[in-house]
Amino acid sequence: MSGEGPKESTGGLAYEVILKPATKESNPRLPSPPKEKLTSHEELVKKLQQAEERRQSLELQKKEQIEKDRIKAQEARKKVLEEEERFAKETDAKLQQDLEEKEAKRKARLETLKNRLSDHDRHAEKVRERKQNVPAAEDKSQ
Repeated sequence: MSGEGPKESTGGLAYEVILKPATKESNPRLPSPPKEKLTSHEELVKKLQQAEERRQSLELQKKEQIEKDRIKAQEARKKVLEEEERFAKETDAKLQQDLEEKEAKRKARLETLKNRLSDHDRHAEKVRERKQNVPAAEDKSQ
């Protein structure tokens, strides 16, 4: 398509469009790279050795990564075990403390009960003595 410049018209600008058949202006394809010549036996052996070295290198990298992962997993397990052990010790210490506190409270309660009972016994003994003294005094007055 091609067009001429704008033309003035009463309603604004107008363009005249002329249609032409398509032209071939696209980029030509780049030629493919030249095909490799036949390689010699030494080059084939060299390439095979390089490929084997790459395979061994990749295998070594994989083994190293597996070893790193294994070590990391061991450290994680060790940390978990240490945390569990610490928690068990804390729980045991807290349980021991609770048992000691309960034992001390039990002993204090028993001591308080013994004191109350001994006070009660002393008071009962005083009352009995007074009762025994009172009838003796009443007998004398009669």
